[in-house]
Amino acid sequence: MDQESVKALLLRDKGFLKSLYESSSTLSANNTLTSASDVKLNTLIKFIHLVANGEIKIKKNHYDALNKKQMKTIERHLESKTAVKRLLKEERQEKLKVLKRFSPVAHQLLYTLFNQN
Repeated sequence: MDQESVKALLLRDKGFLKSLYESSSTLSANNTLTSASDVKLNTLIKFIHLVANGEIKIKKNHYDALNKKQMKTIERHLESKTAVKRLLKEERQEKLKVLKRFSPVAHQLLYTLFNQN
């Protein structure tokens, strides 16, 4: 999973990601995730994996916004390629369970995609 292939996925699912980025609350972000297709959830999983490995840079204060539970989730499900491949094969409910842990910080995680600095 390289940056170029994920870039094409991000462009394809830009509307979903923009909705998630603009979510005004955790509840709103959770609703956006719940209504997303499995393909869109997979795109978000791949994006967070690249952020976790530093291949996509986010602002330090945005990374610092992640709490211990979110960091554990990254370490367990999103840091290694093997863990990501396993998560991508999981049932929808498991994917949602993992991704909803990031709802409170969706704006910070996606900031880089929608702001050029």
